[in-house]
Amino acid sequence: MELNEKLIQLRKKKGITQAELAEEMQVSRQAVSKWESGSSIPSIENLRGLSELYSVHVDYLLNEEDEEEESILQEPTDNPETSTNSKRNVGLKWCIAALMALVLVVLVGIFIANGKEEHLHLEEAQGEEVVSDRNFSLGW
Repeated sequence: MELNEKLIQLRKKKGITQAELAEEMQVSRQAVSKWESGSSIPSIENLRGLSELYSVHVDYLLNEEDEEEESILQEPTDNPETSTNSKRNVGLKWCIAALMALVLVVLVGIFIANGKEEHLHLEEAQGEEVVSDRNFSLGW
């Protein structure tokens, strides 16, 4: 099916006149008539507008071989259950992401804190006084 035939079919399926389409697209009724007669083609901007208005991909409008069922854009569902589940999933994903970020911050903090501890080897401490706040004794 050619572009002009698709435009006629989609307009009639939507139940609007050429004049109503022209008003919606902010073009003249004559422009719509020329598109549908095949004597001219819509501009890129108008093709985008038509694809949005008719809920089809621009590819569907331009490709003669393309099947309509494969090119219909996904419309949001009004099913409240699906909408609620979708919102829950988004909320759950954010909670998981926040929890993972918190765990990462804690682990980095522990790593940095452990890196600041001073380690003194006995070979390096010969002849130096060792001061400790812990009460322990060394027996030689």
